[in-house]
Amino acid sequence: MNFHKLIASLLFFFVGIQLNIQAQIPLRNSRWQGTTLGGQPVQLAFRNDSVLVTSPNGGAVVQRLRYEQSGDTLLVLQAGASSCGTNDIGAYRLEWLRNSEQLVVRAISDPCPERNQLLSPGKPLTRLLFPQQAPRNWSYLDPVADSIAGISLYRAYDLLKGRPSQPVIVGVIDSGVDINHEDLRDVVWVNPKEIAGNDEDDDKNGYADDLNGWNFMGAKDGTTYENDHDEVTQIYVLWRDKYDKADPEKLNAREKKQYQTYQRAKKQFLARYQAARPKRLALGDTVRFWQVTEQLKQQLAGSSTTQKAIREAAVGTDSVALAVRDLLAETYDPRFGSFTAFADLVRQRFPLFRRAMLGGALTTNNPDYKPRQAVGDNPADPTERYYGSPRLNIGRSAELGMHGTHVAGIIGAKRDNGRGIDGVVDNVKIMMIGAVPSGGDERDKDVANGIRYAVENGARVINMSFGKRMSPFKEEVDAAIRLAEQRDVLIVHSAGNNGENYDSVPAYPSAVYEDGTVARNVLVVGNSTWRIGDGLPSRSSNYGKQTVDLFAPGTDILSTLPNDRYASLSGTSMAAPCVSGVAALLRSYFPELTAVQVKEILMNSTYKPDVTVRKPGSTERVPFNSLSRSGGLLNAYEAVRMAMQMKGKK
Repeated sequence: MNFHKLIASLLFFFVGIQLNIQAQIPLRNSRWQGTTLGGQPVQLAFRNDSVLVTSPNGGAVVQRLRYEQSGDTLLVLQAGASSCGTNDIGAYRLEWLRNSEQLVVRAISDPCPERNQLLSPGKPLTRLLFPQQAPRNWSYLDPVADSIAGISLYRAYDLLKGRPSQPVIVGVIDSGVDINHEDLRDVVWVNPKEIAGNDEDDDKNGYADDLNGWNFMGAKDGTTYENDHDEVTQIYVLWRDKYDKADPEKLNAREKKQYQTYQRAKKQFLARYQAARPKRLALGDTVRFWQVTEQLKQQLAGSSTTQKAIREAAVGTDSVALAVRDLLAETYDPRFGSFTAFADLVRQRFPLFRRAMLGGALTTNNPDYKPRQAVGDNPADPTERYYGSPRLNIGRSAELGMHGTHVAGIIGAKRDNGRGIDGVVDNVKIMMIGAVPSGGDERDKDVANGIRYAVENGARVINMSFGKRMSPFKEEVDAAIRLAEQRDVLIVHSAGNNGENYDSVPAYPSAVYEDGTVARNVLVVGNSTWRIGDGLPSRSSNYGKQTVDLFAPGTDILSTLPNDRYASLSGTSMAAPCVSGVAALLRSYFPELTAVQVKEILMNSTYKPDVTVRKPGSTERVPFNSLSRSGGLLNAYEAVRMAMQMKGKK
């Protein structure tokens, strides 16, 4: 963790700087048009606790209101001259349209007619954008008509009006999904052959009570670990007893391959483990940590200090004292005011400080950390099938299920229900498959079993927004992908966020089998932004003319989070479910199309802007069409049009 990340972590814990994650969609810091006051058009500007009623174009303040938002309820009180009584409270219900770019305000009760007409004009309000700000629904807009690099989803639905559709199951292999979320609970897959809560495997598929999916990281009581080892630590722990002192000359071909993988993993593991040694040393002896901290407080008493002054303070010569001093110097920032204030904050929140500083040294890179014990499986047996839990108990966790819930919302959050967001596809059932920890890396056996579970239980599209650089049991994952290919299931996989050429780096799961053949049912997705021009591909997205199939919107994507929350996230993890959603849309309205045909349609129907862009991860400028196999951006409208033409030819 570098200096800037350390400071960000500390400010997050100590000063309360947090992500803008809200229950429902927050009105704060938004502006709206589409209403009138006294017959004249006005705008509404929501601040922290007040609403400014201004003349058009953000001009003079005409009136001021006080407000409080609780989920989708808005309470309003006058705060200035008005025909309304100063103590008359208005209550309104908020309904969101077009991914929260439009807002319908419906009066529950308000004794003031003037205010009622202002806030609830009988038509949707439209959000006003700040300069360089993308609309919340940018990914659904049209690149030609709107000059924003969206997927033309609204136009696609215009084409589909009046056409019948079938429900399509999409398996989301991820960190788990909050199946009780207000915007997801109506689109969650329900196993029709399973009886909930009887602890019986009613459908004889090997998984008891799998009503909405399966959690391969879960214990029988429904609890789930949030962090697993990273890929190199997994391999190191898995094979150190077998290969640490092995003679490679005495190994068979399969063992030699594992031995080579182990040696690469061991080298990386030891490098990371040694890099974290100073922090482990500093925080391993709590008594000594506070002794050194008190010494520094006495030496650095005063209103302010610097990192240099902390590093030069005399605290003794023993290695622990020096490690404590250096850690506190590295993490101190003038914004804390003084070293004394900083040290006091560290004491108040020491468990959080320790966790932030040690990070993966406690979990992902710690060989003594044993997250799988509660699951009860054998991590060394990649062929094991039936373990885990049907439940994902999210509780008050800030991380568990966050990634998977966001992904699921992009694919299929309930459309046109007046809440939060609209997912891509309108007739979908989301199958929750837990296999990817919030921290660390997914295990090959969980990925393989997740694919098999989705295939065997009716999924027609599988979204996999994860990846890693080593795959100790690739043959098991390959077998699962082959099964999906044989059963006509499309797999959509994120390309990753390293700003690298995907053609030249190891990346797993892979569409390339061990024998060199390529799976025809796997689609790999890069991340694009809303800007048609130099910044079209995200700076962090991986790319590859041979291995990345197309780009799709994945930057600042508003979607669902656990416990009825919403937030915007970015990455190829957000781009892949956009593609999964359109793939599901095609399989819903054109069920006769095969997985391979859907993949071909999505690639052949891309929007191909003739632009030169900054290559991700560098300053080099290249043609956008050189970054992927299709050379283009996902376009739902053209995909639907092409599907209609294919259907007509049959």
